[in-house]
Amino acid sequence: MEIVLPRFQFRFMKAQGNVIFPGNFHPVGTQRAAEQMVSRALEGRTHQPSSARWLLVGGSGGFGSAARVALGCDLGAHTLSVAYDGQPNPDSNNKIRKIGSPGWHRNVAIERSLRTRGLHASSLNGDAFDPAFRQQTVEAIKERFDGGKIDGLVWALAAPRGLDPRTGKPVSSVLKPMGNAATIRTFTGADKDQDPVVDELVLEPGTPEEAVRTQFVMGGRIVEQWIDLLAEADVLAEGFTLLTISYRGGPLNEAIYHKGLIGLAKAELEFYTRALDKLLADRLGGRAIAVEGPAVVTEASGGIPGVPFYMALTMGIMKERFEDPLGSMRRMFQENFCGDATPTLDGEGLLRMDDRELSEEVQAPLRELYERLTVGATFPRDRFDAFMSEYAKTRGFNIEGVDYEAAFDTDVVCRVEA
Repeated sequence: MEIVLPRFQFRFMKAQGNVIFPGNFHPVGTQRAAEQMVSRALEGRTHQPSSARWLLVGGSGGFGSAARVALGCDLGAHTLSVAYDGQPNPDSNNKIRKIGSPGWHRNVAIERSLRTRGLHASSLNGDAFDPAFRQQTVEAIKERFDGGKIDGLVWALAAPRGLDPRTGKPVSSVLKPMGNAATIRTFTGADKDQDPVVDELVLEPGTPEEAVRTQFVMGGRIVEQWIDLLAEADVLAEGFTLLTISYRGGPLNEAIYHKGLIGLAKAELEFYTRALDKLLADRLGGRAIAVEGPAVVTEASGGIPGVPFYMALTMGIMKERFEDPLGSMRRMFQENFCGDATPTLDGEGLLRMDDRELSEEVQAPLRELYERLTVGATFPRDRFDAFMSEYAKTRGFNIEGVDYEAAFDTDVVCRVEA
């Protein structure tokens, strides 16, 4: 079947805080963007395939796919990714279901590019919270990696829900403040004749039950379960490294992040990571490090109240210093894990890749601009357009070299090469 998808379709949902609901994605653009990630990472670098083997949980998303490209290109590592992506359904009459999801196409293109460079790159699709899927991953490690052990694991899971094996039902996380209501600043949508306008949303605090559910999905207990299983199966190599990637945020978005239910869950993730560091050091001479990533534009960026507003302002202030996921992950591995490099941790034992974003030279003008943009004011159109362009790229649009007026064959674009 041939399809033409000439433009990114989306809508702003005012009742939910002007979050952005995407209506489509472009598989050719998504694959091309992933191929460009690999090409970008290889510029000026040469490597030979190494014996390093890494597992990525959440390996098709923003930080996960970027970490995979950095591992393959900068460390010459072989990779196995596990993620829960919508797969193409050739029998569906719905255009989007027929072509699957951005994560699936991103994954396919990265693997194809890494394999041409002599690296093993494969994946499994399933729910990381499902014990049966975790066991399937163990078997895949033994089967696909020579020696049957992995040298590291990048935990970049950002799932909105996960299976509770006790009930067989999914549990969903909640994007709410903790303790007290919070006012979140947003912007409205725009078109050719109407500029975006600053708006606000009051979010009521989450309930204790919602906090428990959010910790279940985004916290550290699931990471411990994975490590326990992998260790028991004897598939962790000596000197094994666990990296858990998350985001704390800064003072202007702390109500939804660091001081919200997400922050509660991420604090638990950091706690479990520290505990696992001791365990891995004792058993394998290994380590576990919690990484605080910077604000980056990903598929999830449009769906969190206030994030588009914060991101658009931050991008405008940081300019060329604003990193995309690949830039952040490459900097992390190059400065902390390549060759004889040793990770530099802060007083809490965290690896801070958000150092540029949280520097006073960024936060001071960010505060000033944030306070100046009161409700009803026109939001700077150039910053709105810059964010929306980057967000569209996560859905396969605005990618250089793609003809969006041309039709593509769904059977061809959804084909997986052996």
